[in-house]
Amino acid sequence: MKGVKIFLSDGENPLKKYWFWFKKRKFWQTVVIVLIVVGLMGLGTAIGVYKALLQNLPPVSDIEEFEPGIITYIYADDEEVIAEFAEQKRVEIAYEDIPEILKQAILATEDPRFFKHSGIDFLGIFRAALENIKNLGKVRPHGGSTITQQLVRDVLKMSRAPNMRRKLKEIILSLKIEKRYNKEQIFTLYCNQFYLGHGSYGVEAVSQKYFGKSVAEVNLVEAALIAGIFRGPSIYSPYNNPKLMLKRRNHVLNRMYEEGYISKDVSESAQEEPVSVLPRNAFISDFAAYFIEEVRKYLIENYGSDSLYRDGLKVYTTLNRDYQHYSEKTLRTQLHVLDKKQGWRKDKPNLVDMEVEEWEQILKPLKDKNNPDRVLLDSWLKLSVENGDIVEAIVLEVERRKAGVKVRDYTGILANKKIAWTKSNNLKTLIKKGDIIHVRIDKIDEEKKTFQATLDQEPELEGAFLAIEPQTGQIKAMIGGYSFKKLKFNQATQALRQSGSVIKPLLYTAALENGYLPTSIFIDEPTEFPDKWSGTIYSPPNYDEKYKGAVTLRQGLEESRNIVSVRVLDAISPQVGVDYVKKFGITSPVYPYLSLALGAFEIRMIELVSAFSTFPNKGVRITPYLITRVEDKDGNILEESEIESYEVISPQLAYIMTTFLRGVVQRGTAWPVAVLEKNLCGKTGTTDNFSDAWFMGFSPRLCAGVWIGHEKERRKIGDRQSGMVAALPVWQSFFSQIIEEEKKTAEEAGEEYKPEEFEIPPHLEFVEIDRRTGLLFNPFICLSQYMIREVFLPTMTKPSRHCTYEDHMMTYD
Repeated sequence: MKGVKIFLSDGENPLKKYWFWFKKRKFWQTVVIVLIVVGLMGLGTAIGVYKALLQNLPPVSDIEEFEPGIITYIYADDEEVIAEFAEQKRVEIAYEDIPEILKQAILATEDPRFFKHSGIDFLGIFRAALENIKNLGKVRPHGGSTITQQLVRDVLKMSRAPNMRRKLKEIILSLKIEKRYNKEQIFTLYCNQFYLGHGSYGVEAVSQKYFGKSVAEVNLVEAALIAGIFRGPSIYSPYNNPKLMLKRRNHVLNRMYEEGYISKDVSESAQEEPVSVLPRNAFISDFAAYFIEEVRKYLIENYGSDSLYRDGLKVYTTLNRDYQHYSEKTLRTQLHVLDKKQGWRKDKPNLVDMEVEEWEQILKPLKDKNNPDRVLLDSWLKLSVENGDIVEAIVLEVERRKAGVKVRDYTGILANKKIAWTKSNNLKTLIKKGDIIHVRIDKIDEEKKTFQATLDQEPELEGAFLAIEPQTGQIKAMIGGYSFKKLKFNQATQALRQSGSVIKPLLYTAALENGYLPTSIFIDEPTEFPDKWSGTIYSPPNYDEKYKGAVTLRQGLEESRNIVSVRVLDAISPQVGVDYVKKFGITSPVYPYLSLALGAFEIRMIELVSAFSTFPNKGVRITPYLITRVEDKDGNILEESEIESYEVISPQLAYIMTTFLRGVVQRGTAWPVAVLEKNLCGKTGTTDNFSDAWFMGFSPRLCAGVWIGHEKERRKIGDRQSGMVAALPVWQSFFSQIIEEEKKTAEEAGEEYKPEEFEIPPHLEFVEIDRRTGLLFNPFICLSQYMIREVFLPTMTKPSRHCTYEDHMMTYD
């Protein structure tokens, strides 16, 4: 058979055809094998890459564990928010609290198929590519990323580098997130976590920033503006790029129309509206600034900066908002009144001189070149102005009798009325174009944004105010200066000032507890006192440079007779005086000199107010405090206030001194307060050369103090500007507003207003005394207006005889 060949009938070899088929089959087998090998290799590579990617991926659970910095809220005593602290201004809201119009705006712009895809929208990527080609150069390119992908990049801090590795990681994480969370949860995280510019995180915070209201209250135009910011907070900021923001907002409105959320007419109408947001610093406020700063310093010292700015603490304070408003209004008003008594000062900053361009349209606060820490145009940071406000204004034009001025977006007319204090009636001699001046708003038209005003000026004088609730030690109001923006130094808690005559009640208390009576007689006449403690001769004059002969201890305090006060201190010894001052809680250094009787040593205001609170609290002094409790973000109590109380004097002695200080109001140096329908007590204080003016006083439930003076050097406030003239009006106005509110509350309750009485402790004796002589009242000799019911301790030796004509001859007014 070897060599035998087989042929078909047509002469073709049959094996040739078979061999071709066999070779073809082998080829495809090889191809298949190669494809399988390549596929396996590709699969292996893909698995390797996938595993490599997984190794470097942040866990999806990080979204649950993600704890952004939360706002720390500071609350007043009525649990209303008065301040916020945060690295990031973030307010989280629930899905149901996000308004439908905002949801639609975000979905239309960022991810129309959000509720249809599983984290990656390939159709959306294709659509975005077409849109970018169509709108090339008109709007910022759209990358086609879904809301889930954007959330991955933002919350999980994924790199934004444009490479395949980053994109693959993003896709994997997006699919994992979609598998783990439902759409509502993902959308809520998106709305809460994103940074939206100017320190604001999330839609609620940015709504409050730009519109001053909750996001639940935004309208269509506002919702479109918020939605437009997500793509680029710094690029589309209405503060930084208002024109670009307008284009972006209108793009959002177009997208809402294209997605069928709004009609074409509604979209076009909305696009006609201008971008309207609050001024950049609309909510910068000076309200309770010194109080809030004291709270801030305490929190940093005890909890640290991270806790204050990131942990979302809830800090409940003692501040009474009404009392704070009353005190700020009255103190600022009085500082302006006192300053104007010194005349007009040509020290006003000028925008032309400062080479500020386009200053007539300026809305941002400026720095004073002469004082870099001072921000000019403070009032422009306010949201609105009201009648009676004293605000900063820019002078636009000046004529002899009137000037055009501008306060933020209000324009006004300044007339040359009520400016006699400037010693001129020609405005051109006082101000010029570009000056930044202070004006008082007399009448305002909110609709037209116009006003009428009178000329004022920023005071050089400083002032401080502090109110404490005696029964609890809670600080209810605090002012440390005219303006916290101007001066950070707190005059109420940090400054050491000579106390003047307000120190006297502490020394007179020492006299009463060391054998002297309310009726003890001291001779008021020019005297030279050898001060063995200082080794000098001390010879102080009386304030009025008049002398009254024989006066009682009570009269010496009521009329603030300097000679009597020095005699009292000399009688009990200056060292006893120092001991009592410290007993009342004064920690500032004082020394046993006779000048202590007139308050020559420097003391902090908070110490003095706390000392005075001893009298209405029955002899018990409670350490002042600002914070009642601190909670963490979950409501767990971290700290609660603990009252520190000290029994300084007996309730009986405290009540006797209260009657002394009531006498100061009824017939002494604080007589203007007597018109108020309330049981009020207090003491004036004035230092040498009228450089410090004080008033300390109290009602049964509130103790408050006022200081007026200059910040640093002991300069004269003004001629004869005593405590009664300079400081007392602030205190009186403050309490008059409290009384009016109490009357209003009583009227609304259908009750008669009755001022609260000071509680009389037991074991006291009341005797009718002639207050001029200190003897028993003689109805046949003494004038009825001089009869008082004097208070004595049972251990005191009371007067045993009635007064005579001879006794009256020793006293004179």
